[in-house]
Amino acid sequence: MNKPPGNIKAILCDYLKQSHKGEGAAISSKELERILHVKGTVIRRLVNILRSESKPICSNAMGYFYAANQQELQETIGQLSSRVLMITKARDGLMKYLENMTERSEDDGE
Repeated sequence: MNKPPGNIKAILCDYLKQSHKGEGAAISSKELERILHVKGTVIRRLVNILRSESKPICSNAMGYFYAANQQELQETIGQLSSRVLMITKARDGLMKYLENMTERSEDDGE
């Protein structure tokens, strides 16, 4: 997996902070891709890195933005928590299927 250049990360953070503060000023991923000349996967990776570095990058259906208040942060945290729960359920379902496959394989071998 290629790591995006660090300067693009700083540019993205500064750009959101200066020009897209608050949910009313959200910018779409497509527009960020066009402005920064990177793919959507890079934008998502950069946003994840920035959030991991405690930068208040939020998102909603309209796009990405720099948090203007606690409520915006809480809403994004809630969205992320919901996604974690859904991913955990999906993983658990696959693990259960794998266990059943393994048990069936062991039964077939006897």
